Amino acid sequence: MFIHRLKLSLIVLAALCGLGSGPALAQQWPDKPVRLVVPAPPGGITDASARLLAEQLRTQLGQPVLVDNKPGGSTVIAQRSVMAAAPDGYTLMVAPSSFLSDIPLVVKTPHDPLKTFTFIGEVSGMVHVLVANTNFPANNVKDLLDYARQHPKSVSVANLSTGTRSNLLGEMLRERSGDNILAVPYKGSAPALVDLMGNQVQLTFEVTSNVSSLVRSGKVKALAVASARRSRFLPDVPSFGELGLPDFVMPDASIGVFVLSSMPKALQDRLHAEVAKAVDAPKFREALVAQNLDSPRTASMDQLRQTLDATTAHNKAIIEKLKLKISPE
Repeated sequence: MFIHRLKLSLIVLAALCGLGSGPALAQQWPDKPVRLVVPAPPGGITDASARLLAEQLRTQLGQPVLVDNKPGGSTVIAQRSVMAAAPDGYTLMVAPSSFLSDIPLVVKTPHDPLKTFTFIGEVSGMVHVLVANTNFPANNVKDLLDYARQHPKSVSVANLSTGTRSNLLGEMLRERSGDNILAVPYKGSAPALVDLMGNQVQLTFEVTSNVSSLVRSGKVKALAVASARRSRFLPDVPSFGELGLPDFVMPDASIGVFVLSSMPKALQDRLHAEVAKAVDAPKFREALVAQNLDSPRTASMDQLRQTLDATTAHNKAIIEKLKLKISPE
């Protein structure tokens, strides 16, 4: 009887400790360095956003915040790095929101990213723009499509990682051209832009932060913005909607912070609050503008999830229409 009561007491004690672990962990966090896993190489919008956030969080938290670049595998390598860590708030992922809303639709993985990860806050906005080599004869989308139909397979578009927004938009453009545009695979924005300026590829869909300075300096030309509105950094470039192509108006993506869904809710809330505070700091906002990065939206975690769900439904319809194949990881 005594042993039975002792076991029961230990079980109750363990349960009580488990109930209190979430709030306690949130109160103690952080007492050591925080790691931001980035599924992209140094340079580019994801890495730049992560480094700006890391700098702001260092000041805010009084702890080192390290950026750990793990590119490749359509973000799967970075995902696995975070999944291998404890859900204790010291390993976060800074990534495009498309890794939850777009990539799982075309890249098959052993785990379900939408169930594995939780979106806790935006770091910067992402607006995509169609840009062309300066030697390309067309200066607008209509002339581009006409030229592609008149010169089958002579025009190419850079195809960045499978399932990314750039990839989907490129496939939409190919379909609209009657499959007369070729897709050329690239591992990232940097090599694609080098080849674009060297006329090895004629077109690419890029985020405005990566190309706005190139457009202003005349090194590439912008044809249309794939958003519901014009970009603040390219105010003279029309949206696809303005050009009568509303199906090319994509839900805005963003660079966000993601954590394991198994993380205690109290700690998720603490991290959400810290990220919101960091991205709202005047110094952070000024740094975004200086790097041609769009400002993040203020949203609760429920609102972020609703936005992801709506974007996933929108892009799923596109993928089904285009009959894009599911790729293994």
